[in-house]
Amino acid sequence: MPFTMRTGASANKFSVWRIVLWLVLLLSAFGCLQYVHHAQGVWALLHANVAPRPAVTASLHQQLAWDIAYLLAAFVLIVLCAGGILQQAWSRVPLQVAAVVLAAWSALSGVWMFERWHEFVQSASDMAVADGTQATLALQALLDHARRSYRIGLGLKFAAIPVLAWLAWRLGQPQVRAQFHRRR
Repeated sequence: MPFTMRTGASANKFSVWRIVLWLVLLLSAFGCLQYVHHAQGVWALLHANVAPRPAVTASLHQQLAWDIAYLLAAFVLIVLCAGGILQQAWSRVPLQVAAVVLAAWSALSGVWMFERWHEFVQSASDMAVADGTQATLALQALLDHARRSYRIGLGLKFAAIPVLAWLAWRLGQPQVRAQFHRRR
């Protein structure tokens, strides 16, 4: 079947919500790569010849289960975003639900991160040794990088909340609903 181009008002209209869907899709794809990489590392530890303690094995199994759950959720989100970008009617309502769930998860995990911030800073300070050696300088550089990464992650979580809430709201607007079509 040859490719057909959509005509009409919705075909030429610039849509910010579609750009947000692209960003969510790209971040989900990046998340998939992260979860696969981490799961491979956990899998390798589980199948190493070293016999770890049962508590460590149970923890590794739990990490692997979470990696697989996150991987599946990210994959479903990729499929939903692709359907939304292509303006498929089946994807609009699940995308609204996913945007609300992601906003809530971002808020909840951001609060957890914020609550653990002081614990993180304290443990990082305890690790730093003030004797001025080369190893201490390298450790301090790593800790500064970790603090910066932690702050950036926390900021991105809180910035994502209004964007995802706006996306869920926008997908419910009549102008956007009219742009979605059923499969032929």
